[in-house]
Amino acid sequence: MRTFIDSAQPIRVRVGEEFAVALAGNPTTGYVWQQTGTGTECLELVAQKFEPRRQAVGAGGLEVFHFRALQPGETWIAFEHIRPWVGNPRDKKRFQVIVDPGT
Repeated sequence: MRTFIDSAQPIRVRVGEEFAVALAGNPTTGYVWQQTGTGTECLELVAQKFEPRRQAVGAGGLEVFHFRALQPGETWIAFEHIRPWVGNPRDKKRFQVIVDPGT
């Protein structure tokens, strides 16, 4: 499965393909990445998990969102880096996703 980290580059996948978006984070600070928008007609969120860079209390790492491409089209996936109880995002990311027909 391919993993994407650069929101400046479009993500190109085929129908049926699974891919991941990885965002640097550290949920022990209270800030988490939340998905705020996606083209649900083209994509399905399969799983979300945190992968620490090292096994230490409070260690940062990657928040990884796994998606499956459902049908051809073009859409955006949006994320906010936020403390949910505060409300104002610290950062925002948007990834363009282009789903090509499967072969």
